[in-house]
Amino acid sequence: MLLANILVAEFIAERCKDKALLRVHNDIKDGAKEQLGSFFNKLGLNIDVSGALGLSKSLAMLKNEANSQDKLNVVNRKFLTNLQQAKYMTIENNDQEDLIHYGLNFNLYTHFTSPIRRYADLLVHRLLTISLKEKEHTRDKLDGLDYSEYAEEISEKSYNARKASKDCQTLFHCLLLKEHGQRVYESLVFNIENH
Repeated sequence: MLLANILVAEFIAERCKDKALLRVHNDIKDGAKEQLGSFFNKLGLNIDVSGALGLSKSLAMLKNEANSQDKLNVVNRKFLTNLQQAKYMTIENNDQEDLIHYGLNFNLYTHFTSPIRRYADLLVHRLLTISLKEKEHTRDKLDGLDYSEYAEEISEKSYNARKASKDCQTLFHCLLLKEHGQRVYESLVFNIENH
């Protein structure tokens, strides 16, 4: 699946040029990267946070250690809380470093493999279809399309969906704690009254 997404990203980038719709994931901000490195050092973990490749190698080495599952869970959890949100964007006038997918360590990446779940995949399918049909005239056919607006909108919808999901989780945790807390309180009152 990942390979299909990479190959399609490379193909549409070549054929569609600036109109190619990619999934990008920026690097961790430098200040956060330093704090993350310091955190791992305090735990005695040798994790290279300087870049995606160093991080991948560090995680691979950690996986090979005996009884490393707890350490991997800590690293993954802490790492994920420091990542920026991935987003959709078109190539337009962006530099190559702005187009990488940091979390997956890929230079170009798109969403292609789930057209029944994501609108972004459907848009990429349309670009791919135009590219295959029009061949060297692909870019000429795309002049009237502004995929950057779609990219912004679906990135915003994705962010809002993720936020709503987290908010629902928080709400249900609170309701569960409230219900459980009420039972504990009633049990304590009952025990005090009956002694």
